Amino acid sequence: MKPWALLAVAELKLTLRSPLVAATAVLAPLAMGLFLLGNRELGGAGIVSMQLLALLGFTLYAGGTTTLAARRQQLVLKRLRTSPASDRTIVAGLMLPLALLVVIQAAILIATTIVVTDTWPHTWWPLVLAVAGGTVLVMGLAFITAAFTGTPELAQVTTLPVFLALFAGGLWAGSTPPDEVTWLMVLVPGGAVAQLVQLGWDGAGLSVSTVLPPLVAMVVTGAAAAYLAGRVFRWQPRS
Repeated sequence: MKPWALLAVAELKLTLRSPLVAATAVLAPLAMGLFLLGNRELGGAGIVSMQLLALLGFTLYAGGTTTLAARRQQLVLKRLRTSPASDRTIVAGLMLPLALLVVIQAAILIATTIVVTDTWPHTWWPLVLAVAGGTVLVMGLAFITAAFTGTPELAQVTTLPVFLALFAGGLWAGSTPPDEVTWLMVLVPGGAVAQLVQLGWDGAGLSVSTVLPPLVAMVVTGAAAAYLAGRVFRWQPRS
């Protein structure tokens, strides 16, 4: 088995054994996703976009920040970095379990939404891009936030601004007609995810001109987050 896979299996076991991370990454997003099903005014696209943002915000962003802060405090990151494993291998091993949880939870919630609302996505590939692009973005944001998070418990505070921005951006772009969505809306975290879900679910206004802004925004913000994460992230506690 590859080193990153071994690390990912070990990290998944640690994640499920931690009450704080398990509640943040597993229970909270599923509970919120099911709660959103009661708001039929959002429509299928609105419900799914908010569900995906809940998964990205709780499972991957907050859960990832908590995990990174905990492993650094336990000196796990320091020991891993002195091993033959590269930084990319370590990052993949630490974040892959949470990313897989997002995919599994997304499949469950989307299937449930289809059954409950009796609606169906017009086109699937924008939803896939929303999950993939959103995953890359919030992973970078998790590493950035973890740089300023001294303890796992502190993550409940440090993640709050970005968490709120995810939902604010999603609501802003999701409540705007596709042809009226601006670049600013999709550059705000969560905006591009909501826009892609809206386009894929309803199929209204689905064209190159409408898909290009959220795709470009995801690439730009994801690349910027990854670059900044590499610059500011700390692998060991401050002395």
